[in-house]
Amino acid sequence: MRRSFSLRSKSRNLAAVEAQAIHETLLSQGWNAVDPGSVGQGTGRRGATSDPPRTKTELHYWRQRLLRRSLVVPRRSSHPGEWSVRIDHAGYGHFFPLGEMDEEIAAARAREIYFAVVREGWESVCQRHPYELTLALHWTSNPLVWTYSTLCTVTRHETKIIKPGSPGTGSRLKVIVIEPDPNIRRALSICVGRLDGFACVAACATADVALETRTGQSVHIVLANQILPGPAEDALADRLKRIAPAALLLPYSTYEDSDQLFKATPGGASGYFLRRTAPNRLFEPIGDLVTTRPFTAADVTIRVRRYFQNVLLALSSQNSQRETAKLTDREHEIMNLLSRGCVDKEIADALQISIWTVHGHLKRIYEKLGVHTRTEAAIKFLDK
Repeated sequence: MRRSFSLRSKSRNLAAVEAQAIHETLLSQGWNAVDPGSVGQGTGRRGATSDPPRTKTELHYWRQRLLRRSLVVPRRSSHPGEWSVRIDHAGYGHFFPLGEMDEEIAAARAREIYFAVVREGWESVCQRHPYELTLALHWTSNPLVWTYSTLCTVTRHETKIIKPGSPGTGSRLKVIVIEPDPNIRRALSICVGRLDGFACVAACATADVALETRTGQSVHIVLANQILPGPAEDALADRLKRIAPAALLLPYSTYEDSDQLFKATPGGASGYFLRRTAPNRLFEPIGDLVTTRPFTAADVTIRVRRYFQNVLLALSSQNSQRETAKLTDREHEIMNLLSRGCVDKEIADALQISIWTVHGHLKRIYEKLGVHTRTEAAIKFLDK
């Protein structure tokens, strides 16, 4: 489980102490021992407090869950301090930018969106309100090599607020976006249009419309949702070869957050590598293709492989050895299982400990290794 806690401390050092106290309470007493809305200011008190538990109908509940997200792209305003909030309901959740810098107004806005989700369901609300999602680009399938970024959807009425990329194509690589969801489609077309060396020349809901739109016209990259109505990916690739033989078909998937991405990663590949990239560097693995015309699928594969090789080389073996030496015997056991692809429940069963204990060990391992994901931890551990 994962929850956001609103820390009351004003300095980073005191906030770190407060967070550590909360974490120790969770490990020793469980989630019920600490309520996110009742943590004392700067004290990190354990257990219950005199404050009554807050419910989602109260503004105070949402006020304490407001966050400032730095990776909201496309950004809604020029003010970096606007509030966002994560809303969870019925097993799903998203971060919603609230478009407000005032805490009280933002909390009221968060509660309003939550009530709408309860009344109308996720699909209706996500069409009207911008929300964050994780987009994963599938560069190769075996070994599985993906990059992923955090995007924010763009609703129809926001198109006048958020400026798209430059309409001119010039010598830039021409990209078609195929995405059935209109809000995700707008976000992707704006994001691609702002990339140096790339231009979004069409954004369509289906593959049929996209291929008809660009018949007889040059296109370099077709960015297509892996789950599309109409022809399957193989059939789409065959049709694309006939219409635009030099075009690269680049499939992608969308997830509510990066945790869902990791859980949904398909099995069976000989190796895995998932790397987070900033949305303004979406095509970073093939960025130098802008100066290479024409290019083939083999050129793309070579550049993607070289890109990830350079990422691996950047991880210093000497640093990895020094950092893995900090791990305890139990943490080494957990990392041995994790690097073999075991999920948390399998690790817990193998070591005869609770899954919550595994989560606690993993958090300390991430801190010692200076990483944020299971993949990064496994790479550093295996590089020892």
